[in-house]
Amino acid sequence: MLTALAIGPTLVGFGLYNAALQYLESSITNLIVTIEPVFTAAVAYFIFGERFTTIQIIGAVLIMSAMIVLRVRKKTNRETD
Repeated sequence: MLTALAIGPTLVGFGLYNAALQYLESSITNLIVTIEPVFTAAVAYFIFGERFTTIQIIGAVLIMSAMIVLRVRKKTNRETD
């Protein structure tokens, strides 16, 4: 069971990541991968009733803020080009 849980999500995760690279820019794909832990934590909160510490909340906010800044900066750079 443990082996299946280790191999299955890993193969599916990397497989989907590689498939996404065929259709999306690598920068967008990497942004999606970077925010994955935040969404995983949110799902754990709503489905499993997990509780977060202050440092975890601050970390999630920092990750989301960085993603927003990068997207806005990239969008601004495209408009000036």
